[in-house]
Amino acid sequence: MKVITKTVLLKVYEPNEGKKKCLDRVIELYANTLDFYLDVIKKAGIYRIVSLARKKKEGKSGKKSNWALNLLEELTISTPAHPNPPYPIPFSVRVDIRRSAINQAIGMVSSYVSNLKNWYEEGKELGHSKPSYPNPKSYSPQLYSTLVELKDLWIREKKEFHFVRIKVLNEGGKWEWKNYPVKVYKRLYEFLEKGYKPLKSARLIKRGKDYYIAITLQKAVKEKKIRKPKYVINVDLNIQRNLACVGIFEIDWKRRESRLYGIKFINGELLRLIYKRDYLIEEIRRRQKQTGRSPRKGDNKKLWEKVNNINRDIALKVAREISNIAKEFSERGETVVVFEKLKGLRGDKRRSKRLNRKINFWMRRKIQERVKEISVEEGFGIEFVYPSYTSKRCSRCGSEGERFSPSGSKALFYCKKCGYIVNGDVNAVFNQHFLYLSHLLNGGGESRPVVRVGTSLKSPSSGGHNLSGVPKATATFYYILPLLSTF
Repeated sequence: MKVITKTVLLKVYEPNEGKKKCLDRVIELYANTLDFYLDVIKKAGIYRIVSLARKKKEGKSGKKSNWALNLLEELTISTPAHPNPPYPIPFSVRVDIRRSAINQAIGMVSSYVSNLKNWYEEGKELGHSKPSYPNPKSYSPQLYSTLVELKDLWIREKKEFHFVRIKVLNEGGKWEWKNYPVKVYKRLYEFLEKGYKPLKSARLIKRGKDYYIAITLQKAVKEKKIRKPKYVINVDLNIQRNLACVGIFEIDWKRRESRLYGIKFINGELLRLIYKRDYLIEEIRRRQKQTGRSPRKGDNKKLWEKVNNINRDIALKVAREISNIAKEFSERGETVVVFEKLKGLRGDKRRSKRLNRKINFWMRRKIQERVKEISVEEGFGIEFVYPSYTSKRCSRCGSEGERFSPSGSKALFYCKKCGYIVNGDVNAVFNQHFLYLSHLLNGGGESRPVVRVGTSLKSPSSGGHNLSGVPKATATFYYILPLLSTF
């Protein structure tokens, strides 16, 4: 079983100044607590805390205890068992606020350790800056059920506002319940109708002068393992003109054939968003050059927020188009979406500034994660293959070719050996499909290519040797019709 998580933001509508100050006090207290525990983790040992966070032991009640949280409380809170903690917390804070901050601090430090590991493995050689220890600039406290009540949200009455009860700090420093009006969107009830269950906790978010309540809903879904898919959708994500090239292949297991169903390019209206994003980036750089102002200050900060929003919108829309194709074919038979598993592809000093910018703003992981979320709910599978020379090798003969185009965009692929000319993205999709077919036949449970680099699955044997790198009986197991079609 896999748990799908959805988040719905509810805006707090026009709270008075007194209620705003109450929320600000809660956020400030949480911020001080989070900063304190981030400092304690550094003193107590970062790797010690992270290793304990991965160990959870079930207690008598059947609940799993968080060893890292328990240790941090022992180090900071005076108890009869530990009357003199080494790092006592210098201010008074509620248990629920404290534990919310501790869990957030553990998560941030665990992410930092993971990023640091990736930097030592690949980023250091590419000249990337070393990840820095967490230093949050914005704070969003997780309000447990002891601090927030959401009962009014589940009453489906036609009224303009619903109310969320939050326990906040008043001017006298005492905790009291206050009602905050929010507008419930239809989307929240749609999730409830689909079987999602809301958590009793919520997150308080402040953006500028506005406040939001983030409601989390979860649904347990049984993951579908697809052994013999009828349709394979190979996706080649790009940073150039075509945001994605999607190849749909139909597999006939009885006749041992793989037939090209169609090719679809995802670009169109999304290219306008890319042009708009690039224009805003150039505007930020122009202003920075004129005024010397940091890209994240003043007017540039607002432009930078627009750039991030546009980039996120592009990723979600690309993921939606891919998912819609997969959903359409999953109704006809078992379907698998195959992505390339790219590692270490980041900005590099050896590349041009323009290419580095495209790579840094390429949200391929966001696209893949979003499609993966939808796949669990819609019932199609997700697989990954390592792209071993998929864009450099000919999908017809396996020889190394070159990219070219009369306009200079290098959109076409040309094989010097066999004279094959095809769109470069289509050639990469074909090669990726061959790798996945090889994985289906010989790769086992791990997504990895078993075809030797530089060869094609269709390559004939030469001198008694099988060029495909797989058993001879399966080297010609599939064939691809040399036709391009759209749907």
